[in-house]
Amino acid sequence: MKKIYFCIILIVVSLLSTSTAFASPLDIPSNSSYILIDARTGQVIKEYNSDRKLRPASTTKIMTAILALEKGNLNDAMNVSKEAVYDIGQDGMNVGIMPGESNLTLENLLNVMLIKSANEAANIIAENIGGSKSAFVQMMNEKAKELGALNTNFVNPCGKDDAKEDANHLTTARDLAAIARYAMNIPKFREIVSKEYYKDMPVTNDHTNWGVLRTSDQLLWDSNTYPYTLDGVTHNFTVEGIKTGYTSVAGNNLVSSAVNQDGMELIAVIMHVTQQNKIFGYAKELLKYGFENYGMQKIADADKVVKTVNISDAKGNGSLDLVTASNLMSAMPLDKGTWNLESKENINLSVKAPVKQGDVLGYVEYSRNGISLGKVNVIASRNVEAIQPKVIVKKAGSLLDSALMRTIIILFITCLGFALVSLAYRKAIKKKNRKNYRI
Repeated sequence: MKKIYFCIILIVVSLLSTSTAFASPLDIPSNSSYILIDARTGQVIKEYNSDRKLRPASTTKIMTAILALEKGNLNDAMNVSKEAVYDIGQDGMNVGIMPGESNLTLENLLNVMLIKSANEAANIIAENIGGSKSAFVQMMNEKAKELGALNTNFVNPCGKDDAKEDANHLTTARDLAAIARYAMNIPKFREIVSKEYYKDMPVTNDHTNWGVLRTSDQLLWDSNTYPYTLDGVTHNFTVEGIKTGYTSVAGNNLVSSAVNQDGMELIAVIMHVTQQNKIFGYAKELLKYGFENYGMQKIADADKVVKTVNISDAKGNGSLDLVTASNLMSAMPLDKGTWNLESKENINLSVKAPVKQGDVLGYVEYSRNGISLGKVNVIASRNVEAIQPKVIVKKAGSLLDSALMRTIIILFITCLGFALVSLAYRKAIKKKNRKNYRI
């Protein structure tokens, strides 16, 4: 009996330890995945199951918007096909665009796609930009590879996943973060995803009123500012988008961007949350964690001596200090003991005078865990003049100053004078002789 109890205890301990090993931090469900990154550098701040392939649902539309903004014209009128309108998946989100509806531009469709998450808008954009939906999907996958999203495969532009042909429509939290980071560097994308409402849908042949078009991202509802605590002081971060996604298979997905008062921007991706409406709270907690543990830190000081080099052909002291041109700030852990900062110098060591103060002679690149944090130019700390070359004329001038040279010149001039007088005399005699001969 004791052996049986002992075995039961061992099994329970084993299960508990296994559960602990795979439990997700921050109280986010362990069957979900997430990642939190610094938007400027791509540094990973927190992650869990971030390479697990999952269905992206409507977060797919981030990539659809990227291609639309890079390859389309916002003022172009969109043709609306029957296939684009009806191929939205079971219970797919839509705003009721009708086949053949006119007076809709690319800008209109981008707004309803990103703000209201309209599936038909994504399909219409794909057909108009790519020529066909399949050609556009190919463009999506090529762009994903270009951005380093190597575990991503798109099958459609809207994120539906209920049909057999959608089975391989997959991505990861890490890939979505990379795609979102790229998208937020497109000003028009950033502008659209930050809106709570879209009110500029035009009157068309099928619509005189589109109703209230409010974003599906509840972090933007009413107030998009949320508190966090640092050293006992309350600060705020502001959510600036980006995109929700939901299907019954994918669960709830959310990609969020937020900026604090120091200008540090974080991007959070959470995927496959099955509890309804829980995902917005999880996103806030993940962003809060980032802002409470990371901040904009100075990793390089201006005017710091990096290297001393010898300048060739320098007049006087040829030893020159090379210094950093500016400070460099980056999102870094508040605990400096975890920085693991690395630097790599790229400096021109073969420099000839003259050199002007402030001349750029190279740079220092700073990195952490293989991620580049930025570069600082290395400049000359002072002017360095060049040695003046010796001029032959000056040598000649010094020779002229010598007594010997003066004597030689006087003798040369005297001889030249005698020769000229003698030549003139001989010419005069010859002329006189010719005159006497004629007489």
